[in-house]
Amino acid sequence: MNQIAPPLNPNRPRVITFGGGKGGTGKSTLCADIARALTRYQGRVLCIDASWHTPTLNILLGANEPTFDLSDDGPPCLGEEGAHIADFIVSTTYANVFLASLASARRYPFTRARVRPEEIIAQLHQLDFDYVLIDLPPSLSPFDVGLFTLADTPILVGTPDPASIRTLTQFLRASLFSAIGYHPDAGDFEEELIEVLYKQPLWLNTRSLRYDAPSAQSRAIIDETAKMLEVYMVVNMVREGAEHDLGFVLSHALHRELQVFPRVLASIDYADRRWFYNRRTTGTGSSRNEDGLSNDIELLSRHIRDINLVDLRYPRPVPTRGDAHPALIMGLNPELSRNEVRQYCRRLWEGYRREASISLVFTDPTLRMEIAEELEGLYRHVLTMPSENFSRAEVDEAVRNYERERQPFPTPTRQEEPPPEPPRQPAFTPPAAPERPEKTPPPAETSPEPASERPPGKSPGDAIAALRRRHGLSLQELSSRTHIGVKYLAAIETVDLNVLPRQVYLRGYLREVARVFDVPAQPLIEEYFRFLDES
Repeated sequence: MNQIAPPLNPNRPRVITFGGGKGGTGKSTLCADIARALTRYQGRVLCIDASWHTPTLNILLGANEPTFDLSDDGPPCLGEEGAHIADFIVSTTYANVFLASLASARRYPFTRARVRPEEIIAQLHQLDFDYVLIDLPPSLSPFDVGLFTLADTPILVGTPDPASIRTLTQFLRASLFSAIGYHPDAGDFEEELIEVLYKQPLWLNTRSLRYDAPSAQSRAIIDETAKMLEVYMVVNMVREGAEHDLGFVLSHALHRELQVFPRVLASIDYADRRWFYNRRTTGTGSSRNEDGLSNDIELLSRHIRDINLVDLRYPRPVPTRGDAHPALIMGLNPELSRNEVRQYCRRLWEGYRREASISLVFTDPTLRMEIAEELEGLYRHVLTMPSENFSRAEVDEAVRNYERERQPFPTPTRQEEPPPEPPRQPAFTPPAAPERPEKTPPPAETSPEPASERPPGKSPGDAIAALRRRHGLSLQELSSRTHIGVKYLAAIETVDLNVLPRQVYLRGYLREVARVFDVPAQPLIEEYFRFLDES
């Protein structure tokens, strides 16, 4: 999740923003549909219409038209003393979906209140909701970009047309520009960073930022900001099969240009029936069936809820090197099979050659064909690899190299001193198993147990089961908290190799289980996979 945003904790809602800088891409419709989808999992959702001048979410959610009071007795507008966004929350026609329009939080028509994005985010964190969805207007203003940058899950929404790609790229540039100011150490080098940012051309990227940086400290802040800014992407209104791959190509291109990697959440098909229905009616619903949601929306809402699984499947790409794993070069989990890596590489390669609009991402448009040639060579390299599945040694080495690439920069203010070692997570210690009656020793002809094997009842699955019983949870209750099927939870506890999911998903499941039980995740994952290898 986005590391520029304040740390996420269970006592505050998770803030999700839909932005992109261009109108007509379906951000408002997606926001309304996702809000309805999230309430199916017993959640309370607040939608924020961030447009000060042309609010539309009230139409899609069936709420009253936003109004504001010009009298002195009315509530203060946002930015004034005593004002809070909770004063402007209204109910909608959908259960557990509420709406707050910033158009109601102003003092005068067509005048935006003097409020900073960090103030809005701080007020939203005080509300009693599970999710807060912010629908940003088509703008690249510092306020709108600031809300996007400070969200827990910022989602870029675009369409396949070239104008949307150009605007979406500029919006991401503005987000990187804004995120540098929110870096924890930006205040110590404020004058340097302001000078760097004011020198930037319209087509800024991390290379131009680093070139103008006067010191190693400011360059470290720029590099670290590009890694901390984690965003996601949805390609809406897809009309043909080839456009379904456009999001992955665009994500790869944006990372090559800006070092920011928008992970693709979904590609949404163009719903012409819904478009005609909304056009010929008052548009009080986001679909023809008020209770029904498309499969694309259901898939998107599941990815938003299980965002950690998306992060695991699509890790940030590493620099292109001869010793780098092919999957990690493209931003894929190395535990995927060779065939999946090959197919993904081919989709990227063909997308770069087919989609000329990808050139709009780059400062130098000729980079598009250069990257296509690189991917063609990488594709041939994957084809010559000997096995269908990458070996465990290859995967482990790739993961270690990837974690080494992700090590944070040392604090810029103390760069003269040797960087401190990162704190180590405590080793995962399984809880003691209940005492059992001693069993009869095995017959003499049975081979002695190797010293490396664990005694019965000491597997990581038994440890997870003991943790669940200690917390007084049934499998069904644990399933509702982690959104993992009961079948897979039972297989994790019994280490059932016939039912366990693929390793890339198993890592995510174990991470969610560790989060619920408040134990370190990485030692648990390593212990579980070590047990699988030894078994």
